[in-house]
Amino acid sequence: MIGFEHLYYLLAVIPVFIAGWVLVKRGARHNLIMSRVSVISLLIIALAGPYNPVVVTETDDTPSITVLSDETESMDLFEEGMAQEIFERLQGQTPVSMERMKGLRSDIGDEILSSSERSYHVVVVSDGNNNFGSDVGESIDFASSTGSSVYAITQTPMVNDLSVEITGGRTAVVGNENLVGIEVRQALSDARYRLSVEVDGQSVLRTDETQTAVKKTIGFSHTFTSLGPHVITARISSSDDMRTDNNLFNKTVYVVPKPEVLLITSDMDSPMYDILNNQYALYTASAVDVNNLSKYKAVVLDNSNNEHISSGVVDKLREYTANGRGLVVVGGDNSFDYGDYLSSELETVLPVESYPSTYAGSVNIVIVMDISGSIRAHQALDDEKAMVISLLQNMGRDTNVGIAAFGSKAVQVSEGLLSMSGHANRDALIDKVTNLKTGHGGTSMDEGIAKATEMLDNTSGQKNIILFSDGAIDNCFDDCVIEISSIDTTKIEMVFALVKTNVIKEQYVRTNYNKGEYFMDVLARQAGGEFYELELDNRLDLTFGKDSPDISPDESNVFAVVRLDEEHFITRYLNISGSISGYNDVTQKVGANRLVTTSMGKPVVTSWQFGLGRVVSLSTDNGKFWSSELYSGENARLMPSIINWVVGDPQPDKGLVVYSSDMYLGSPGTITVLSDTLPGVSFGGQEVSMSRTEDRSFEGVLNPVSQGVFSLVVTAGGERIDDLIAVDYPMEYRDVGNNPEFLEAVKRNRGGVYNPEQAASLLFSDIMTNSVRTTVDHVDLRWVVLLMALVVFLSEVIVRRVHGIIDIKDRRKGV
Repeated sequence: MIGFEHLYYLLAVIPVFIAGWVLVKRGARHNLIMSRVSVISLLIIALAGPYNPVVVTETDDTPSITVLSDETESMDLFEEGMAQEIFERLQGQTPVSMERMKGLRSDIGDEILSSSERSYHVVVVSDGNNNFGSDVGESIDFASSTGSSVYAITQTPMVNDLSVEITGGRTAVVGNENLVGIEVRQALSDARYRLSVEVDGQSVLRTDETQTAVKKTIGFSHTFTSLGPHVITARISSSDDMRTDNNLFNKTVYVVPKPEVLLITSDMDSPMYDILNNQYALYTASAVDVNNLSKYKAVVLDNSNNEHISSGVVDKLREYTANGRGLVVVGGDNSFDYGDYLSSELETVLPVESYPSTYAGSVNIVIVMDISGSIRAHQALDDEKAMVISLLQNMGRDTNVGIAAFGSKAVQVSEGLLSMSGHANRDALIDKVTNLKTGHGGTSMDEGIAKATEMLDNTSGQKNIILFSDGAIDNCFDDCVIEISSIDTTKIEMVFALVKTNVIKEQYVRTNYNKGEYFMDVLARQAGGEFYELELDNRLDLTFGKDSPDISPDESNVFAVVRLDEEHFITRYLNISGSISGYNDVTQKVGANRLVTTSMGKPVVTSWQFGLGRVVSLSTDNGKFWSSELYSGENARLMPSIINWVVGDPQPDKGLVVYSSDMYLGSPGTITVLSDTLPGVSFGGQEVSMSRTEDRSFEGVLNPVSQGVFSLVVTAGGERIDDLIAVDYPMEYRDVGNNPEFLEAVKRNRGGVYNPEQAASLLFSDIMTNSVRTTVDHVDLRWVVLLMALVVFLSEVIVRRVHGIIDIKDRRKGV
C-alpha cells in the first residue's frame, strides 16, 4: 500500500496530460511529448511525497519509569511511604525516578504532563484530587495520546475526614426563596454528624445526619427580605473526623431588586400568574410589544397560538434571546401541538418541536467524522471538529454518544458509547475529537458507516448515526449505497452533514455540478434520513423519534411527573413529585436538556441555550386545568427556578455593577466591575489595583492571606456598592478520599489501577507489556520515483541520439 504526504499535489498531473494531448493533436512529435509528460508526472508524484507504511514493533527491555508521589496534606488520611516502597521495588529492575508533591497545592495534572515528557510510564500514588493547574483527566488523556502510560495506586483511607461546602448562586432576588445546597463529603462510607446553618449569624437549621455515600447534598432555602450582602454559614461536627479545618464554610449572597419580567397572557387568574406576580416585578400584556422588550430580563409566553405571533415579533424575540435575555414558553390547549408551532419560525427558537415524541430508552448516537485526505486538502478538519464539539457540548444528559472516523479505513475513536450524564465523559469525547488528525489516503465512508452500525449493535433505545463529511466520496459511493441498503433504517436513523469551508465554497463557485452535495443528498434519501449543508457558524438542530401516537390532554388520564436531571440549575435542589392531567406532546431537539418528564419520558420542562440567552419550554399549562400540582407545595419552586435560570444575571444592566465570588484560601480571586469610570476598590480595608479590560469593564486580582468574611467596597461616578466576600479553607481540604474521576481517566486510557497488594505482583509486568510498542513508519519512496523519471529521461535521450546517429550514417551512405 502506498500513501502520499501531499495527496492534493497529484492534481497537477491533470493539466500536464491535457497539455501533452493538445501538443500531440497540433502535430508535435508523439514519442517526445509522451516522454516529457511521463518525466514531469513522475516529478509531480515525487513532490507529493509517496511512502510505504511499514508496521514496526519495538520492545523496551528497560523502560523508564517515574513514580509521582502525592504528599500534600490531603494524603494525611492514607498510610505513608507507599510511593517510596514502590520506587524501591522498581529500582532494581529498570531506570526509575521519583517526583514529590507537597503542601496545600495538588497540581497532579501538571505533574503528570511533566513526568510524561521524561518517561513513557508514570506511576501515580495519589488520591487523585487535583486543585491547581491542568485538569487531571485531560492531562492523562494527553499523556496517553503521546504514547505514555499512566498507572494509579489506590489506598484505603486509615481514618475518615469530612468537609462541608455551600453551593448555589452568588446573587439572589429580594423576597424570593433562595435555594442552595449544603454538600458534605467524606473519605470513607459511614459518618454521623451534626449540621447547623446560620444566616447572618442567626441559627436557621440544626439537624443530625447519617451519611453512607461519599457525597451528600442537603437542600436548604432561605428568603432574604433586604437588599445587599448576606452570609450563610454551615458547620458540621463529628467524632469520626480527622480534620476540623474543613468543617466550617461561609457563603456570601448579594440580594438585588426583583427583575422585571413580561408575561404575555390573556389569563390573569392562574397559579402561574400568582407565583410570578408575588416574586418578580411582573408586567402583563395580551401581545408582545417589540419596542419595549429590552427593559425586561425575561419574557413568558402563556398558551400563545402561533397565528397570533407575527414573523416580525418572532424576529425580535429571537434577537432579544440571542443577545442574552430569557424566554419561557408555557403550554396549554392553544400552544405547541395545539397552537400550530410545528415548522414555524417561533419553533426555531425553542428546545422542542411540536410533534409527538416517543421514548424507547436512552438516545444512542454515533458521530462519524471524515478525516480523509480530501478533508486535509480542503482545510476542513478544524471546522468539522468545531461543529462536532458544539454538538457534543449541547447533548442531552440522557444521551449516549460514541465517535468513529474514516479515512482510508474506519477507526473507533471512543471507547464505545459514553453517557452524557456527567461532564467527565463529555470532556473525554471532546478531547478525542480535538486530537484527531487527518489521513493521507482515500475515503472509506462505507467502512465508517459499518463501524457506527457495529457500535450501535448492542444498545437499546433510539439509535442514530450523524455523519460529517465534505462529500468527496467518488471512489466509495456505490459501496456506501450497498452498506446503507444493509441497514435496518426503521431502527437506525441517519443524518448526513455536509461540511462547507471557505476553500470548498470557492470550489462550488467554480463548478456547476457539486458532486459532494449530490452524493450526500442521495445517501440521505437512500437511508430515509436527513441531509444538511453546514458552515462553521451553523448549528445542527436535530430531533429523533417521531412515530409515537399523540395522547390528547382531553383524555381523563393522570400522568406522573419525575425529575430527570438532578444537576441542572433549575432542578438541582428540587424534589419534583405528583402528576398532571394533560400536556403538549413535543419532542426535544438534540442539544436540549429534558429536566422534568412524565414517567414515560414525555418532555414537560426542556431547556437549552440560544445564542447568549436561555429558553425553556414548559409543555403543560399554567396550572389552571392540567397541572395545578406543579404550582403547589414543594413543586411551587419549579417556576421561580425556571425564571431565575433564564434571567441568569439579575443585576441591573446600567450604572455600577460588581461581579465577585467567594474564594478558597491560597487560590486568588478576580473581581470585575462595570463602570463608566475607573472604580475605586478596597478588599478587607486594602486597596485593589484595577485595570481596564473592555470599554466599561475593569478587573482586579484578590489575594487573601487568611480565612474569614471580608468587606468589599466599590465606588465610581458617585455610586457606591458595599459587599462581602468569604475566604474559606484551602481547596486542598475540600475533596477527601479517592477521586473516582481520576481512576476512570486512568482506565479510559488503558492504564492500570492497583491496590498496594496488586502493585507488588502486577505493576511491573503490566509496564513491560505496555513497553511493546507498535508504530507505523513511513518508508520514503521518492527516490524510487525520481530514479524512474531519470531512467525515462535518459532512455528517451539515448534513443534519440541513437536514431540521430543512424540517420547520419544512412544519409552518408546515400551520398
